[in-house]
Amino acid sequence: MSTIDEIVLPDGPPPETGPAPRRRRWWLWLIPAGLLIAAVVGSAFLQVPYYTISPGSAFEVTELVEVDGAVRHEPEGELYLVTVSLRRATVLEVVRGWLDSAVEVLAEEQVLPPDVSPDELRQVNLNLMDDSKQVALFVAFSTLGYDVELEGEGAVVVGVLEGMPADGVLERGDIIVAVDGREVRLADDVVQAVSGRRAGEVVRLTVGSSDDPEGPTREVELALAPRPEDPDRALLGVQLDTRGLRFRFPFGVRIDSQRIGGPSAGLAFTLAVIDVLSPGELTGGRRVAATGTIGRDGSVDAVGGVAQKTVAVRRAGIDVFLVPSGDYEIARRVAGDELTVVRVDSLEEALAALEELGGQPLGSELDVAA
Repeated sequence: MSTIDEIVLPDGPPPETGPAPRRRRWWLWLIPAGLLIAAVVGSAFLQVPYYTISPGSAFEVTELVEVDGAVRHEPEGELYLVTVSLRRATVLEVVRGWLDSAVEVLAEEQVLPPDVSPDELRQVNLNLMDDSKQVALFVAFSTLGYDVELEGEGAVVVGVLEGMPADGVLERGDIIVAVDGREVRLADDVVQAVSGRRAGEVVRLTVGSSDDPEGPTREVELALAPRPEDPDRALLGVQLDTRGLRFRFPFGVRIDSQRIGGPSAGLAFTLAVIDVLSPGELTGGRRVAATGTIGRDGSVDAVGGVAQKTVAVRRAGIDVFLVPSGDYEIARRVAGDELTVVRVDSLEEALAALEELGGQPLGSELDVAA
């Protein structure tokens, strides 16, 4: 019969049974916390393929107009151009934009044309601003009664309408240098040559290429089509611009656009130049902002980002905002009760609106033409 040896236990309470206790590793919580902080910080710097359009600033325009060779008149009222801020967005800015009604978030392809880099888009907008300033000066001088000479190097095709006579015959980059043997220097020369024709008439175009302006030309004949809105008038079906457009003004006026891009300050520039070159108060002493492109015929067209511009105008405490009619409903909705929004589709309408608001109309007292 076997025996069991006696087990001698040490003094004190018996040992605990079961698994050994684990140490508290509190520092492990730092890992997910650190990752969360890194994600938040990274979202503030990590750019994504989106852009944000947010309210920019209001710039007093008459201060940007410099006159050389004529009397400068200092108006008491103030005219403003308005900007928006367009920038490539980070993750955080996209989220913030979605939560802010004053900010619009756009996918990259809605902003950048195909094969155009952000730097190229910036340069395009600066070029559009330069063109806008020249047209504004032309319209302002013409409105004040001065003669302005236009010079160009032909009508360049910038677009061809599908199904129209030019479709398949002309292409972007072609330069029309003559119509029926008559020299073309400006895009308006082509318009004038065609506007008196009837649908079905044949015109002969002398066409060169912008790739080689001094190179050979070709002759093409096209039968004109009726205009959809006015069948008694004819059209080629092309969009034209003047190649190498230059203006010869009677004296020097320079607009410092502060590295702002885009064409939407055209109306504001035109009004500012008229105000500076004329005695009297075009705005009636008010603070007036204006947006809209300006055409050589004085037409005012719609622009982008009008909701954000309206917010910028409202924040600046400006009294009146002139906007193209195509942007009026958005601007009026955003303006609230503290900002008066006026729709205008031409310089003539803008001047009339300012007169109704107490401004001095253009007339004999403002006619500074020599």
